[in-house]
Amino acid sequence: MEPGVLNLRRVLALAALLNCIVASIHAQESSTENSWKNSPYLFGDWGGERNELENAGFVLNVYYVDDLLTDTRGDLANWSRVRGTLDIDFGKSELVPGLKFHIAAMWQAGGVLANYIGAIANPSSNAAFDLMRLDSWWFEQSLAHDKVFLRAGQFAGLDSYGVQQYGDTYIMEPLGYALGNLVAADYEPFAPAATPAAEIRYVPSRHFYLKSAIFSGNRDQLRDDPSGVHFKFKNTPVIASEVGFLVDSNPSPTVKTHPGAYEFGATVNPGSFSNIVTGQRSRVNYLLYFMANQRIYRAQAGCDRGLDVNFAFDWTPEDITKNFSQITFGFRYHGLIPHRQSDTLSTGVVYSRISGVLDRALAQSGQVPFGAEKALEVNYSLRLNRWLTVQPVFEYYFDTGGNPESRNHTIAGFRTTLVL
Repeated sequence: MEPGVLNLRRVLALAALLNCIVASIHAQESSTENSWKNSPYLFGDWGGERNELENAGFVLNVYYVDDLLTDTRGDLANWSRVRGTLDIDFGKSELVPGLKFHIAAMWQAGGVLANYIGAIANPSSNAAFDLMRLDSWWFEQSLAHDKVFLRAGQFAGLDSYGVQQYGDTYIMEPLGYALGNLVAADYEPFAPAATPAAEIRYVPSRHFYLKSAIFSGNRDQLRDDPSGVHFKFKNTPVIASEVGFLVDSNPSPTVKTHPGAYEFGATVNPGSFSNIVTGQRSRVNYLLYFMANQRIYRAQAGCDRGLDVNFAFDWTPEDITKNFSQITFGFRYHGLIPHRQSDTLSTGVVYSRISGVLDRALAQSGQVPFGAEKALEVNYSLRLNRWLTVQPVFEYYFDTGGNPESRNHTIAGFRTTLVL
């Protein structure tokens, strides 16, 4: 089947799904308007069973996300993801105090616009590989009056180290998920390709935390364990550490506060890496990062309407990694339109720097050196109700792929998110 026909069918299927949802809303508003419309789930609380399970410590969530993006060249990429998670708090069920269990599985498929245009910063934070896989599972035990947490199982480094705290606001990958060169630098595991891992987290106060984890640094996670059930250790480990400083982390409903989070982290892999120019092998590679998320303004106490800003920077030795440094910056405003306080206007930029070592080698051989890729995103998150969000998005890429001879790209589309 031709890719264009397949994409058209996916678009029509999505339109039909949204049409059914809207029709069902109108059909049910007359009898169950308040309970169903205000429910956080499309399929409701199952006659009260869901609330009872949550009170007993069992929380089940299923999310459907669809990104439909196109550029002015005519490339069309439609990407869909279904993610299911189950969280069990054994303390709530009075079985084992302080013990929690988490498991997540995922199906995803579609077109990847980054591959079509050759971008460094993926236009979609969801688009990656077609797969159906058990992503993660872990047990976590709290100790010392909830100051020490031990976690072990299978999980991804990018879910906790280098991840964007305001990521749910954005569509572009380095803004909407995690810094984009962490995997390329030292093979830090990413979702949904989690590997065996263990973590210790120390939280002495609500203003400070320190955590460190070790992951199996499989260099081809999806080939080593395509289903996610083999728990395969391979290659050298990846060690990640992070320290965080939290400001006003317990907001008051009666006083204006401005919570913020400032994080310093590092990942290291003691394995063998190749120089990107000479091919000479060396041991150990690492990456350092800093991230900041801060509320700047709130209209009034206890209100989410206002302005937030976010910033991130990372660096890894440029003789090993082509995209050796990435900078992200953005801001978002909740409730810009009157009576739409759950909506969010967001804008952000991603600056992806190319290795000077590589550029000098290219210039010496008479080739055109790389520059830096600059990408801009503007989106508006329209929360129609608690379980349905639509995000129109505009993105623009300067020097796509860091190549000054490549064309710029204009991208537009939207994301649809359903909480089932």
